[in-house]
Amino acid sequence: MKYQRTMRDAYSQVIDEQNLEFEDLDLENVSSLEQLDESRFLRGASALVFASKSKQSGNKVVQYANRGKTILNRFKRDMTTDERVDVIKDAMEELFNAVIENRKQMGNLVGVALTSALISERSSKELQKIIRQSMKRR
Repeated sequence: MKYQRTMRDAYSQVIDEQNLEFEDLDLENVSSLEQLDESRFLRGASALVFASKSKQSGNKVVQYANRGKTILNRFKRDMTTDERVDVIKDAMEELFNAVIENRKQMGNLVGVALTSALISERSSKELQKIIRQSMKRR
């Protein structure tokens, strides 16, 4: 379903989806809907920040992993044991950096999920409150 252009249209769409009677509600005072929109905007912006950080960490994971693979390609048949240990040490360092960035990425994804859940929960509660208030005014 496409997103509507105004809060009033979005509100009407939610009511239709919940099988409520739109005509029975008093929507003359739309300020409460605008406050709801501002709250969602701020939380949505924080979700975008978490998503951006998650993407950056994901890109770093790929960079570290590729560097580790490149380092492992340095192995030669005529290398001494100490030289081989040094190559493995360098590759392991890149691997651990990738694991750390992967953990950061997961933390940011948790932030996105939590913010999205808060937006949904708050929006649902506020919409229910608005509906109840509108029903009482009748």
